[in-house]
Amino acid sequence: MDIQSIILAASEAVAEAAKSETSEGVLGTLGINWRLFIAQLINFGIILYIFWRWIVRPLGKTLTDRQARIEQGLRNATAMDEERKKFEEQKVQDLRKIRTEADQIIRSATDTATKMKQEIIHEAQSQTDKLVDQTRQSLAAEKEQMLREVKTEVATLVVTASEKILRSKLDPRKDHELINESLKSIK
Repeated sequence: MDIQSIILAASEAVAEAAKSETSEGVLGTLGINWRLFIAQLINFGIILYIFWRWIVRPLGKTLTDRQARIEQGLRNATAMDEERKKFEEQKVQDLRKIRTEADQIIRSATDTATKMKQEIIHEAQSQTDKLVDQTRQSLAAEKEQMLREVKTEVATLVVTASEKILRSKLDPRKDHELINESLKSIK
């Protein structure tokens, strides 16, 4: 049975009730036609059923769905807020960790640079000492060489001068002794 046939049947019942306006009993005394009253109750029930079926129930479902979506959105927002807070905390921890690592790297680099500086200074000092020693040795060798050359030249000059002076007075053997003595005194 569809709704249109129900409405048609109710309308016929109302029309029939209006035709027979015989009043009976207590309702008749109050001026209420019981058949018309029952027909109106049936019509009210049909309208109430239609209103409930096609308006209230879909509207209620829509409102329930909307309420569920809003509650889900609030739960999601709360979860997102908690995730954001966790992310912020993690970010702060990561930044602290990165800063600590950066400080360690800087300290390590500074220590390495200081060690390298000390090594370079030590190496430069060592090379400088070696150069000074080499220079001293070279100067000592040159000095010794020059002294030898000077001694040889002085000995030659002494011999030559002595020879010139003593040529007439000394013999060759005495000449040789004089040269040796002169050389010993120079050394």
